Amino acid sequence: MTGDNLNKLNLEIKRYAKVEKIPGGMLEDSRVLDGVMFNKDITHPKMRRFIKNPRVLLLDCPLEYKKGESMTNLEMMKDTDMTDALK
Repeated sequence: MTGDNLNKLNLEIKRYAKVEKIPGGMLEDSRVLDGVMFNKDITHPKMRRFIKNPRVLLLDCPLEYKKGESMTNLEMMKDTDMTDALK
């Protein structure tokens, strides 16, 4: 690119880079990473703290089971119908 093109270049830097603040450490400990960084809290003492060559799956949906609403209708005509339905 020439000098004229550099002046016209308008990048949305927030689209391409993110600054993440992690408590602790000194300013000298800061680094610019080439690639992607994942930060996960350790929830169990036996969890690994470092994974070499991890495989990562990127999802654009929640990873949780959501139970659908039941569409069951019960018509109870006698007193014992509720007991029979719960069996």
